[in-house]
Amino acid sequence: MYNKHLIKYIIIVSSHFFWYLVIMRSKAEIRILLKRLDGEPADALEDESLEFKPWEGDLKTLHRLLREAVVCLANARGGTVVLGVRDRVRTRREAIQGVGRYDIFGLKRAIYGGTDPHILVEIEELTEPEGTLLLVHVPRGLPPHTTSDGVAKVRIGKDCQPLTGRLMAQMLAAGGQVDPTQEIVADVGEEDLDPKEMAELRQIIRREAQSADLVRLGDRPLLEALGLITDQGVTLAGLLLLGKAEPLKQYVPQHEVTFLRYRQRTRYDQRRDLKGPLLAVLREMEQLVSINNRIRTVQEEGFGQLEFPDFTWEVAREAVLNAVTHRDYFQRQGVMVELYKDRLEITSPGGFIAGINPDNILRHPPAHRNELLARALHSVGLVNRVGLGVDRIYEELLRLGKDVPRYTADEVHVRLTMPLATNSGFAMFVAQEERRERPLELDDLLILRAFLRFSLLDRWRAAQVLQLTEEEAAERLASLRQRGYLAVRGRGRGASYELRRELADRLRGRAAVDAELPLDEEAVRLRIIALLKERGRLTNAEIRRFSGFHRLQVYRLIKGLEAEGMVRLVDKGRSAHIVLSE
Repeated sequence: MYNKHLIKYIIIVSSHFFWYLVIMRSKAEIRILLKRLDGEPADALEDESLEFKPWEGDLKTLHRLLREAVVCLANARGGTVVLGVRDRVRTRREAIQGVGRYDIFGLKRAIYGGTDPHILVEIEELTEPEGTLLLVHVPRGLPPHTTSDGVAKVRIGKDCQPLTGRLMAQMLAAGGQVDPTQEIVADVGEEDLDPKEMAELRQIIRREAQSADLVRLGDRPLLEALGLITDQGVTLAGLLLLGKAEPLKQYVPQHEVTFLRYRQRTRYDQRRDLKGPLLAVLREMEQLVSINNRIRTVQEEGFGQLEFPDFTWEVAREAVLNAVTHRDYFQRQGVMVELYKDRLEITSPGGFIAGINPDNILRHPPAHRNELLARALHSVGLVNRVGLGVDRIYEELLRLGKDVPRYTADEVHVRLTMPLATNSGFAMFVAQEERRERPLELDDLLILRAFLRFSLLDRWRAAQVLQLTEEEAAERLASLRQRGYLAVRGRGRGASYELRRELADRLRGRAAVDAELPLDEEAVRLRIIALLKERGRLTNAEIRRFSGFHRLQVYRLIKGLEAEGMVRLVDKGRSAHIVLSE
């Protein structure tokens, strides 16, 4: 029997040799949090693995609420329920109510018998001056769990939300979101790892890794340090990276990267199915990329020629590794790499996880479906685990004069589309700025590239481009203006930015710039209609800010649009605004 006062981790062995490491909250950690109850409600202290619950005098109600909270945590990462703390009060004395008469064994039995599959919790007592609390430690289970009444919830952020049919299907398909690359592959031993791939791994570490410590290790210590092998055997990550062909085919048939080259929209003329260890897949993919990579040569006045490829191996490698690292190994499909004349598409099985979506992928904290594989690839220097891989893809494509990459996703796949068309003017501009020691960062490139689509950018549209808040986007726009790239129109929050005329002529073309109407009354009218379609409503003040007009000019303009039946005035006084006429 373990000492519950000293051990902070519970390890539970489930079927299929999955091991779950459940991080419990110690008494010391809980005590530190309880100090914050003077001034903060209990809800503010909660997170994805910590829940505070008040003590309910009615035993039936208490058991029901406790079972639901336990199921909620078990369906996610596990965690701790602190029983005996009220929410929505502002002092520690009010918050810590303590528990009434209790029977720890009875509570454990009520939870175990009232959950399906059964959940066995550990309960600790925590004595405070205000009263005794109970710490209910919940292991991460093999989801989905429900109460015996059929209630299913899951922890998302710090809320317990209903485990809907779609979420439950995803859990079942992903084996409860377990990291399969940590699994020990039965009947696979060190002899099933390819010595040639081991030598290649050492070469990669020498060339790419930030630390030289790994390369000095012997083979077995190196494999153990990377988590590719343990005392129990070879992990799936080890087999994927270094495995021989036969065990890979037998135990991981879904491990496959298929390359297709299309010369017509619906017909491919080249296909390669890459099923070897991941390091070998990367070598073969590099050859395919080199063979099929077109290079565009541009004459630069006074500096000779510049060459811009369709893409670089660094971009392709980053994208392929992202697909392999984040794919869902519980699905039977492989990764698809499809090369068209105008784009490169990479599709991986499994949708986004942890709240990531195409609209926040640049800024969302990193999340890994296959943590051990990601950690091993990071250790040897092949990928960056802090989320910079996506940034690198965006930045490299923009520097090559390409448009921004596009992500699309549903519950079963993620697709990355990288445009191959080169805007030579933009690529030459970026190269010249670097030569002048005026390097442009990713946010600069995103904004400047957006001006090839939009003649004007306000903080709202810039925020969409950058995947940032409007305030952060406004700071980026102001920085580019201060450095001489942009000019501003209007004032305050409604200000719009445009490229300075010389830069606009260069990047957008003089004819295109000349064809754009100046911001006269007609341009403002068109701008109002466009913004109403996007935002739904505008105030007099907002129109003044982006147009530079005074209050009376805007009033007359609105009245004119209203008379034409294009807009409708809603409310009066400070809340007055216009909307599109129905």
